[in-house]
Amino acid sequence: MFRKNKVLLMVILSVLFLSACGKDKESSSETASKFQSVNTFLVSEPKTLDPSMATDTYSTDILINIFEGLTRMSKDSSGEDVLEGAGALSWETSEDETVWTFKLRDHKWTDGIKVTAHDYVYGIGRSLDSATASPYAYLLFPIKNSREVNRGDLPLEDLGVRAVDDATLEITLEKRTPYFMELTYSALMFPERRDIVEKSGDLYGSTAEHIVSNGPFSLDLWEHEQKVSLKKNEGYWDKDSVNIDQINFYITRDENVRMSMLFKGEAQIGEASKKEWADKFLASGDFYEYPGYSAATNYLFFNGNEGIFKNKNIRKAFSLGIKRDEMADTVYRGLFDPAYALVSPGIHINGRDFRGVAGTKKPEDKTTGEAREYLIKGLQELGIDKTPEEINITYLNPSTSTWARTYSEYLAAMYKETLGVNITSEFLSWPLFEERVKNRDYDMGGMAWYADYNDPSSFLELFISESDVSPVSWDNSDYDDLLGTASHTDDPKERLKAFMAAEDLLLDEGWIAPTVYIKRRLFLADNIKGYSLTPFTSADFKNIYIEKNN
Repeated sequence: MFRKNKVLLMVILSVLFLSACGKDKESSSETASKFQSVNTFLVSEPKTLDPSMATDTYSTDILINIFEGLTRMSKDSSGEDVLEGAGALSWETSEDETVWTFKLRDHKWTDGIKVTAHDYVYGIGRSLDSATASPYAYLLFPIKNSREVNRGDLPLEDLGVRAVDDATLEITLEKRTPYFMELTYSALMFPERRDIVEKSGDLYGSTAEHIVSNGPFSLDLWEHEQKVSLKKNEGYWDKDSVNIDQINFYITRDENVRMSMLFKGEAQIGEASKKEWADKFLASGDFYEYPGYSAATNYLFFNGNEGIFKNKNIRKAFSLGIKRDEMADTVYRGLFDPAYALVSPGIHINGRDFRGVAGTKKPEDKTTGEAREYLIKGLQELGIDKTPEEINITYLNPSTSTWARTYSEYLAAMYKETLGVNITSEFLSWPLFEERVKNRDYDMGGMAWYADYNDPSSFLELFISESDVSPVSWDNSDYDDLLGTASHTDDPKERLKAFMAAEDLLLDEGWIAPTVYIKRRLFLADNIKGYSLTPFTSADFKNIYIEKNN
């Protein structure tokens, strides 16, 4: 979801991710201020607040707060990630785990109309409707007839989602899907109001006037490229658990501006990507840090539709030419870890960390000469009579910030050293970058992928043939079959084996080159309480509060 839920996401900049947790309600009510507002940040403008179309973290940071899916991700008393009922009061499944029945709680939209199972049917169906063209529709393909509906081969009425009555939702799957419940907090499965969508048309999800929601907050103000403000939803079913009256998300690309606002108390929550800022926050004594992996991986990707990246050996050269350890230590100041595989640490399978079981995939040390040899071999195979020093490549950078320019300068120097090639960069805002990548109008680019849920498929399904959000044009039936096996088998060992083989195949083909695993250095003002982090949801403010000063 990135969607969060997940979805595509920026290479260098990590946006704030929070998750609600339970707290001592009596204690918080005694210490909470009468009116509580929190200021935090978005690094870029949300592309849309249409739940079926959101693909970036900036959008889902807002959506998770204004909508209520069937479930929410939270943490239990031991700090483990758990699902808790949200729009769904309870649920049960058939013996073969292919039919799931959700009993909805009594809750309302922000305009006072009751939320019904029909709204969930409409929202899920709209996410899969071919007319919507949702980029993340493939995530819902475990649902019966979803592929056919998404292709336009079957009508929506044949989708395996139905309202048994106003308070009962039934979802039928093609096969048993071990991670299905992990999808139930995805924006793709949020309820949506047909009348609002149809009345708003193309404006749906673009302004406060064209959104009705059912979550703990409602959209109060959206000053494009400046600020998104949310206010407490007084009609929310669990409003007594919501202590924050207002949330202001300042859209601020300049990290120095963000960090200065945080340090001066003009904001209460922010993420530092520079060690000097992190050290300053810790030294002040006015903040506490919530570190950890973001379940996200930065990676480079290559356009094989045309140009030199059609050649596998050249793609391999560009992967081997990445100085990952140096990049992590120098460019990211030791905040991130070098990545030699796509699935990040923190993703579990069969109760174990997938990266720990599958290994780091770090190859034996390669010399600069060996990486360059692959490049020369590839050029010969393409019939290109040029030396590496005569090769010019443009890197598409999804940011216009100063930090992005620093990163691009490092990338150019690194590849000049390891391969001899000339790298220039083009800097774009995220929406323009996303459009260029979608149209395959680039040589090479970079971004980050954030997991939507705790399963290796949340990373690996990005590159299946039916994915509309893959940045590369790679269709491989063997890869699709491996992901299909992993998604439906009842055998834990077979599932692990299929995931490992799929990741190996993806890396061997070289369409992507992981660079670093993203860690958070998230800083909160010391009066922000009731906070807990899970890497699989966005900025969920439902249960945090501000401690009253004595």
